[in-house]
Amino acid sequence: MRDGIITDKNGELMNWKERLFDFYKTRNDFIKKFINENIDFTDVYDPYLPEKRSSPIMIIGEAPGANEVRLKQPFVGKAGENLNYLINLSGLSRAEDFLITNAFPFRTFEGNKNRTPKASELKIGAKLLEDEIEIVNPALILLLGNSAIKAFSYIPWAKEVKNLQKCGVYDINGYKVGLCFHPSPLAFNRKDIRESLEAFFKNLKTLI
Repeated sequence: MRDGIITDKNGELMNWKERLFDFYKTRNDFIKKFINENIDFTDVYDPYLPEKRSSPIMIIGEAPGANEVRLKQPFVGKAGENLNYLINLSGLSRAEDFLITNAFPFRTFEGNKNRTPKASELKIGAKLLEDEIEIVNPALILLLGNSAIKAFSYIPWAKEVKNLQKCGVYDINGYKVGLCFHPSPLAFNRKDIRESLEAFFKNLKTLI
């Protein structure tokens, strides 16, 4: 529901943060209905959930990596350092103003190495992503990188996103949706990508 309020099985009111935390506890079982190989099912989610303001900016990355699994938090490696730098440029608070999540909620791997989620995995992740968006009711959905954009395009009402340009902001099904690059070290070392991300984040305050 768009007001973020629903009742639990006992009829007690739940706010969106409680709903989201309960939702995160169901993702493991949902994914296992479809796939369970080469996936680390360690729960990874934003540790600052209790501090979030209503309708935060929802950042969607690709999937947790080994560092994220170790600390059970999204964006904590080098890409996380780059994201923190960008958030600082925005003048907003990572803890209060952003809800950080992923296109696929669990680490995908091959051997000991992280791997990019497959299209089939992103399609399954999109089912969860749609529910997560409905609970959070974000002021802005920010898709960082191709996996996030691809997963989002698998949501029935968001198919058009794959035809849109980075780094822009669009209205999709009543939501503001921003597309930009993933702040991975490889991408961030490219001057054009880094400058595009910097400009995009500096402008975020005007979009919410």
